[in-house]
Amino acid sequence: MKEFSEQRLGGRIALVTGSGSGIGRAISVRYAKEGADIVVNDVNLEGANETAKMIEKLGRKVMVVRADVGKSAEVEAMIEKVYNKWGRLDILVNNAGISGLPYILIEQTEEEWDRVMNTNVKGAWLCSKFAAIRMLKQEKKFGELRGKIINIASIAGKTAVPHIGAYSVSKFGVVALTQVLAKELAPDITVNAICPGFHVTGIYLNSEEVVRESMKTFKAPEILRGRLGTADDVAPLAAFLASTDSDYMTGQSINIDGGVEFH
Repeated sequence: MKEFSEQRLGGRIALVTGSGSGIGRAISVRYAKEGADIVVNDVNLEGANETAKMIEKLGRKVMVVRADVGKSAEVEAMIEKVYNKWGRLDILVNNAGISGLPYILIEQTEEEWDRVMNTNVKGAWLCSKFAAIRMLKQEKKFGELRGKIINIASIAGKTAVPHIGAYSVSKFGVVALTQVLAKELAPDITVNAICPGFHVTGIYLNSEEVVRESMKTFKAPEILRGRLGTADDVAPLAAFLASTDSDYMTGQSINIDGGVEFH
């Protein structure tokens, strides 16, 4: 990760779902380096605790909350814990997501379809819902806004990808969710999305070989930057969207894919 000196997120409280590994962990660490205190959420407590230790080493406060983002009661309880401990929430990153098993859609099982949608779309909606209800009531502490929501979508949510249809449809849903929430929560909360491309993360078993084989299966275009992405490639964009530097942006879904997609 490139070094930097800015502390754009000083004093802020950020909740990052699915932050026990991968992109969620990279975002959490970057936010901590920029001065934020972090709520680490994951269903994998071992991974969440590892992320928490990384944040503590940076001198920031951290709280670990195990919650399934697809379950309303668990999400509501998680947001309540955040406000009970810190009294506010400034940044929500809806990162938790799953790829699901590879199927062509006519062979997709209903159970697998529901599993993907429950985490990727319903989870982002539930977290946004319960967080925004509280954000809208809190004082404006950092500029003109009461809070920021950042959704992790995908370039598969802009151009359909075969063989992972449920995932692709779910990420189109996240892009739509971003736009609807941006309109409904304006002008107090901004809502933007990040659309990663082919990054070496847990969704691809942290394997470059698996990513490249998947690209062949998906008939993916070439990566103009000439290399696969990493979780650390995504974190700086997430930091920008969380900071006041992006206060005039909302409803946008931004690609970070090395030049695979142009829209």
